[in-house]
Amino acid sequence: MADTMTGWPGEPGFDEITATRQWLGKRGIEVGEPSRLLSARVGARLSRRSPGRFRWLAGAAALSILLAVAYGSVGVHGDGIVLGLVCASMEVALWLSYRHRERALGPLPVMDRRSGRPSAFAILGGWYVASFVITFGGGAALAAAIHLTTPAKAYAQGLIAMLGWAALCCAVILIGTLRRPVYAEDTASAAVDTELRVLDSQAAVPGFYAVIILYDRIVGDRVPGEFTGWLIAYAVLAFGTTVIGVWRHHRRPALPPGDYGTPIRPVLDRSF
Repeated sequence: MADTMTGWPGEPGFDEITATRQWLGKRGIEVGEPSRLLSARVGARLSRRSPGRFRWLAGAAALSILLAVAYGSVGVHGDGIVLGLVCASMEVALWLSYRHRERALGPLPVMDRRSGRPSAFAILGGWYVASFVITFGGGAALAAAIHLTTPAKAYAQGLIAMLGWAALCCAVILIGTLRRPVYAEDTASAAVDTELRVLDSQAAVPGFYAVIILYDRIVGDRVPGEFTGWLIAYAVLAFGTTVIGVWRHHRRPALPPGDYGTPIRPVLDRSF
């Protein structure tokens, strides 16, 4: 018998349907029951009990431990570096769990493979792009400066390794999100597809890794003292642009009229 909370692997579960209905309601669309396509796509992301998600996160944690051990074996240490590896792995694992779940719910209809896809800049916005460049480009520049001008060469190498892994994880999310085809069957589901691209892109939070770098400065002495001010300025700039980029997407345009599922039946007036 199917679990009423999660459903069969091939059907959206109760939590996924409920999460989809609530998400549509926040965007001005009231439905009794969302369409199966929307429940499969929105519910896979917003449900707290999506099947298979724990396995992806557990795998990411195991991979992070292996990476940390590998880095430690070559003399690369730092609690902040390990924390960054774990967060980046969890980030991409969570996104992969979304994709895996919606694919498990059946083949998705492809409306348009290229021409109907929104541009990358329209999805990300200038502030987000700036945060990505500042976090990984600026972080690499700081690591190079630390390596060349201080004895903390092992720390600089660890910093480069952590930022490289985080950049790779963010790139996997962004490329997979921006280049996928439009999974839709009508105007309504195409509009939802665009909103889900925005939501998925926000799973990659580049500025967060600039803040993580400060952890070693707070709890230890691995970071050269002369670079403390530079690292603080870098973290504020990177995280600030990320926050602005996400905030600018907070108020999204209303979804257009269309078929989003079974409409709510009006309550009949029986007072006559």
